[in-house]
Amino acid sequence: MKYKQLHIFHQTILLLMAASFIALSACQNAQTEDVPATVAAYSTLEDLDGHTVGVVAGSTMDMMMGDTVNFPNISLVRFQTPSELINSVENGETDCGIVDTIQLLAHKLPKHGLAVDFTLSGGFDVAAAFNLSDTKLRDQFNDFIIHVKSDGTLDSMLAHWTSERIDTVDLPPLPELEELKGHPLEVATLSDNMPFSFYRKNGWIGFEIELITKFGVFINRPVHFSGYNFDEVLPALWAHKADMVAANLFITPDRSKRVLYSNPYYFCKTSCFSKAKE
Repeated sequence: MKYKQLHIFHQTILLLMAASFIALSACQNAQTEDVPATVAAYSTLEDLDGHTVGVVAGSTMDMMMGDTVNFPNISLVRFQTPSELINSVENGETDCGIVDTIQLLAHKLPKHGLAVDFTLSGGFDVAAAFNLSDTKLRDQFNDFIIHVKSDGTLDSMLAHWTSERIDTVDLPPLPELEELKGHPLEVATLSDNMPFSFYRKNGWIGFEIELITKFGVFINRPVHFSGYNFDEVLPALWAHKADMVAANLFITPDRSKRVLYSNPYYFCKTSCFSKAKE
């Protein structure tokens, strides 16, 4: 079958990452699986043959769908942000897109006449990234992740930012921020990545923004966020413009050679979406 190579490709990635895959909570799993039911325009990756497929530039989906051996007849279109990708599909400029499932839920696709067609099998662990030499900061973050998992804080944050109220939710007050004395922690994140990180007129908000802000409290350091496109966050880290990256970053074997990953704090699925069929 034409797509047997793709199946082998998927299985290889999943096996390589199996040691790091950690299921989070039942609440989180329900959120990623709670996709609105629709009449699908596409049912499998094979259906995308001959169509234009949008991805976020530099993402894992970009690397996978850009494999011309497995996808010789797909026209790949790269976008800088999930919002740009979603708008292009909504306007009929791109046939469909593949992006993180939770981002599709946050954008409320039915309001835009869009629908989730299918969710890809497997998934990816999400973690923070650090320079290879910065084991101390990585270890501090791992201690923090253990702490917020054990006391239920992580599950509470996930539920907060994946709720139906994503248009109105905000960061909870953290009076401890005024007392932080350490050297500012420079964090590279994504400028337009709802519900993980995005900017409103009153400042940065999102799941990863809250997570890293609380990490700053944990290590007594104020946090400064800088927004980038996805293909810019790791170069910012390597250029020492940032101490760490929190950008819904999937753990992959290739990236593991170039950065120190933290323990995972999220498990992400990806879905194909398109215009809803009449």
